[in-house]
Amino acid sequence: MKLTKYLIGGLAALALAGCKDKLRELNTNPDTIGQTEPQYMFLNAMSDFDNPSRGAVATKAQTDGSHMQYFVYYDGASDGTYYDTQNLNSSTSMGMLSYYYDWFVGTGYSLASIMNYIDNDLDEAEAAKYQDLKAMCGIAKIYEAFRVFQNYGAAVYTQAFDAISDGITLPEYDIFDNEMYEKLDDELAGHIAVLEQPAAAGTFELGVYDPIYGYKLPDGDPVLGAPATRDNYAEQRTLWKKFGNSFRLYMAWIMKDVNGTRFDKVLAETLASGVYENAADGAFTYLNGGEQNGGEQNGGIYNCAEAADISTLYSVSDNFVTYLKNLDDPRLPLLARANNLYAANTGLQWIQRYYPDSLKFHQVLNKETNRYERVSWDGVFDFGTYPMLAYQGQSPNPYDADKTDAGKFWGKSTFTLRFFAPGYKTGDEDHNKTLFPWTVTNPNDPSDTYTIKTRPDTSFTIEVCSRPQGRYFVAGGGSQYGPYDGQGRNGYDGTIDDRWSIYLRQPLYTYPEFCFMMAYLSADGVNLGTAWGAQEWYDAGVTAAMEELQGDAIRANVQVATNLEHTYEEETYGLQYINPEIAGINDNGVYGITDKIGSYVSSIALGSFSDQKAAIVGQMWIYSYMNPTRMWDWWRKTGYPTIKHVATPADRPTDRLPYWMEPRAEANEENVLEFPRRGALPGPKAANNANYNAARNELLKLPNYGSNYNDNVGRIFWDTQGL
Repeated sequence: MKLTKYLIGGLAALALAGCKDKLRELNTNPDTIGQTEPQYMFLNAMSDFDNPSRGAVATKAQTDGSHMQYFVYYDGASDGTYYDTQNLNSSTSMGMLSYYYDWFVGTGYSLASIMNYIDNDLDEAEAAKYQDLKAMCGIAKIYEAFRVFQNYGAAVYTQAFDAISDGITLPEYDIFDNEMYEKLDDELAGHIAVLEQPAAAGTFELGVYDPIYGYKLPDGDPVLGAPATRDNYAEQRTLWKKFGNSFRLYMAWIMKDVNGTRFDKVLAETLASGVYENAADGAFTYLNGGEQNGGEQNGGIYNCAEAADISTLYSVSDNFVTYLKNLDDPRLPLLARANNLYAANTGLQWIQRYYPDSLKFHQVLNKETNRYERVSWDGVFDFGTYPMLAYQGQSPNPYDADKTDAGKFWGKSTFTLRFFAPGYKTGDEDHNKTLFPWTVTNPNDPSDTYTIKTRPDTSFTIEVCSRPQGRYFVAGGGSQYGPYDGQGRNGYDGTIDDRWSIYLRQPLYTYPEFCFMMAYLSADGVNLGTAWGAQEWYDAGVTAAMEELQGDAIRANVQVATNLEHTYEEETYGLQYINPEIAGINDNGVYGITDKIGSYVSSIALGSFSDQKAAIVGQMWIYSYMNPTRMWDWWRKTGYPTIKHVATPADRPTDRLPYWMEPRAEANEENVLEFPRRGALPGPKAANNANYNAARNELLKLPNYGSNYNDNVGRIFWDTQGL
């Protein structure tokens, strides 16, 4: 059934027993309501609520992850990741925005249909049973709508779904302003008020028909497998109320600089009504690894070839790794895979035996003299002394793409060391054919020799930058085991046999993020009227974020967190390790952070930072690893991480505060690129072009919106940070 295909696999089968006939018409004709009970309609509408489509999984990680400088394409960062201010035709935006718009239009229509059906097609007694469900529909609709307004500055909303009741098929656009925001806020408050009161007699208990709070993590230690059913409706409706209040306060925070009066009102009302109190309160949906039926190898959203590139073709950024190292953050091995700099790497062992100086010095072309000079590697290969060299990042600055050289691993994910037979002449193929076989000798043991029989040179490509832990984004790291070949393989990221059982919790709005918002508000001088101040909210957020990551690492079967073995596969030049053994990390068993959380939280107390607000946002940056688009909201709102010009590794900041590297065009160091700040409103169906063009014209009149429609460094009116 389409309904469950990408929801929770077989988990919803019990909830959907007997509903196939009732939903067949809904699945083929979304404009038809028929006589289906609202709970089936709700599950149908919410079955992919905020869950990425196959393409969006890749977009979230690879495109938006690169925008927020978590990840970098292996062959060098792209100019197109950023906005070129010297090219008026340049346009770059967060890739997820178009999905947000599509979800709002599709899901919003379905939710509005349900609400209209309850109001107008059920008799009074029957409608009373579904007032909770109607409120939940409203909360979900506002959640989707706000993100569209926040990022585009306009949307069809007031008339968006009036075709259902009033026959309006060409809706006018609403321009996002304080009046529109307050309309959304008032509507959300009304839905929350329903859930704040005791459930009416005879209320239908939504239970498993609710994919947000109808399920929860199973009790006990994290394991692979499906979520458990909640089986407590009173708790379920309370959690919806907390979600509504917590997200309502988030909306008010985003709007605070342009509507402080409404912020004060929302703060008082939401805290009185009830907000998130612990990690279990957070709103998530679930993605399953795929379906085995019919032999599909990548049929599920969380198991698709498009997303597997994050496991193979991307590195973690240098500034993200540096920030984690500056904090001595134990999460680094759970977020980044070890590179090739470890003792068991047979390629490095060969070089250590026969060309040991090559790991200490490198021949570098001096552009001024046009001569090669011997330059120190400055210890970048000294992984024996510094095991954490197994975790290195790649520069997200496009200008650095070809600047991996002696003393730094920088702009590309790999570095190739080449060795030549004596007498080798570059470009003289006929001469070089006379040079093999040739023998190399261990300079420390003349009896140790190695003969190369079939070529006049040999090379070793070393992966010096760490890839992301891709299993968070795609079950098993990919749909097939093995090296990258364009077919969705997982880059030797461990077993894929269990990918059918792996479930990912997709964050909607969560407790750690709520805590970081409250900590930021307190550090910013806002009197929250709570028992906790900035430090307590911050501590709670960091603790919950780390506990969440530890559980997710186990549920996703991240190798370092679950695999005791250090297995390998033969490759052309030695061995490719799965879960390589790194001293101090996983040399005594699987890696975990549970016993490290307390000491880490103490070590990063807010009082130890020169800028407490930056420290709070830095923790949000770490936490948003799997939800980079939300980090975009935080950066635009707060101005953190700050953007710094970092030309070489020696220029990296050491103040334990988060930073993004200032991007410059690959071909022109003087051409500074900029991060996008908004999207360009998607085009409608042709019939509604007149209303669409009117909205565009109004947007172009707004201060700071930009010089042209595709000027993505322009701003929506709420975005006042730094002006």
